[in-house]
Amino acid sequence: MNRTDAAKLLTVAAGFDRRQVTEVTATAWASALHGYDYRECEAAIIQHHRDPATRSQYLTVGHVLDRVEQDNRAKRSDVEADVRSAKARGLIADTWPKREPLPGDVATLLAAARERDRQTATRFLELD
Repeated sequence: MNRTDAAKLLTVAAGFDRRQVTEVTATAWASALHGYDYRECEAAIIQHHRDPATRSQYLTVGHVLDRVEQDNRAKRSDVEADVRSAKARGLIADTWPKREPLPGDVATLLAAARERDRQTATRFLELD
């Protein structure tokens, strides 16, 4: 994501909430969204404003990142792997359907747990 694309995304967001698009904000968003696709991020902004659970929340770059990352886990095999992992960690009930995507809050907790696991594994590898 470059600064021009980030400014375009902010312009889309401004259409919903009348935010001011500045060079500083575009630069910050470009840094946070580095490596992400413009179209995915634009879709995340629109989804944010269509979703009854989030439409009244002021959109942040974190919301965009959360939605894009959640949407990237939509393949059947990814959903099943996420459900197994969430069940094993006690994040959802054992009765949760294996092909039902995780709720957003649980997906966020699972992503954080996986990142902690990755960091722990990295520290162990550094000890060798």
